Amino acid sequence: MLRKVREYIWEEKLLEPGKKVLLGVSGGPDSMALLHIMHKLTTEMDLGLAVLHLNHGLRPEAAAEEEFVREHCRNWGIDFYSRQADIRALALQEKKTLEEAGRDCRYRYFFEQLEELQADYIATAHHQDDQAETVLLHLLRGSGLKGLRGIMPRKGQLLRPLLALSKAEIIHYLDENQIPYCLDQSNNDLKFLRNRIRCELIPYLQKAYNPRIMESLNQLAGIARDENDYLEKQLHFSWDKLLLWQEPGVIVLDKKALGEEHPALQKRLILEALARLRGESGWELKDVQRILRLLDQSGSSKYIQLKQGLRVSSVYQELHFTNRPLREGSFCYPISVPGRLSIPETGESYIIELGQPVTFQPGLSSCLDYDKLKQPLVLRSRQPGDRFQPSGMKGSKKVKDYFIDIKLPLEQRDRVPLLTSGETVYAIVGYRVSRLAEVDAESCRILIIRKENT
Repeated sequence: MLRKVREYIWEEKLLEPGKKVLLGVSGGPDSMALLHIMHKLTTEMDLGLAVLHLNHGLRPEAAAEEEFVREHCRNWGIDFYSRQADIRALALQEKKTLEEAGRDCRYRYFFEQLEELQADYIATAHHQDDQAETVLLHLLRGSGLKGLRGIMPRKGQLLRPLLALSKAEIIHYLDENQIPYCLDQSNNDLKFLRNRIRCELIPYLQKAYNPRIMESLNQLAGIARDENDYLEKQLHFSWDKLLLWQEPGVIVLDKKALGEEHPALQKRLILEALARLRGESGWELKDVQRILRLLDQSGSSKYIQLKQGLRVSSVYQELHFTNRPLREGSFCYPISVPGRLSIPETGESYIIELGQPVTFQPGLSSCLDYDKLKQPLVLRSRQPGDRFQPSGMKGSKKVKDYFIDIKLPLEQRDRVPLLTSGETVYAIVGYRVSRLAEVDAESCRILIIRKENT
């Protein structure tokens, strides 16, 4: 048994000699096997060990189980750390099930201790039976390849070295080495879906369909893991081709190029964009399908609103993902010449000075004849009905129509500052100057407004 775990650790590259590992130990059979096996491997792998125990306070035996683990660590010379938590209150506060609240609290505690104790890894006692249950659970929920991978042997600093073993092997190891353990009767409570899978569904599948269902589900997890790894590599290759630009709160992809990708990659690329803006969890297939339908939309400002305040827009040949509000907070700030103006609503700053005309950079700068401008001057966001007289054109044009003509994405329009005095719009900064303020051969003083750090 020791050999199987040792070989699995080397095969999966879970640990290097000289590292400090924190073991999550509840006192149950799985975690006691983990504690004993890792203790045995300490010398040959030059490991530092410590044990973490979270007392959930849900059962009368909780205090005795904490003391049980503490005593074993004392006997084996292993540092022991514990914390008590009111999981029932936490579940109510965070609107989670007891199972979810307990798991989240446990891992939060583990990673806090990882930092505090300056350890390298956390190891938990998940095994092959847990893997089979997880794969079935994800299958019932309609998961894709990522979910069918089940429990990963390594996820960042979190290790699962006992995935090399079945539950039967663990119990045999404990009996053979006369290692005591505690039993948690809540593991048989059928109100929890995972327990029903373990106690009812898997035994039924073993009896009626496949006696080796556990082995088959673990095999499926391994296949899904390898194929998912390949698709992830393809995703990163395609992402670099599709990403046109990004900034805080905005990701823009090439819509045509996305439409040419294989459907499997299309879904992953969309999920990648969603995850970068709002995290991986909570997204469903129907969200992805709604976004895919935008690929067939032409023109401007076709958009869908998703949960978590995220919006996806089809803007000509681009697909825009943003978590910015559709209407940014309006702003209006007087300017000083020379001076520097920060606009908190957009997170941008502008340098305002008199000087020589600069090379025009779309979206970044504007040059105006300062002597043609009425005072006082302000930089403000657009307002309904704004019009200006674009240089090189006769008559006037709505600012809104100008933005549509230049195909400026909807979510950017409220962020573009206008240089105005009263109702007169002298410039859409970085885009177009009014003919009322354009620089000509007789201009003496040139007002330059440019975005900072560009």
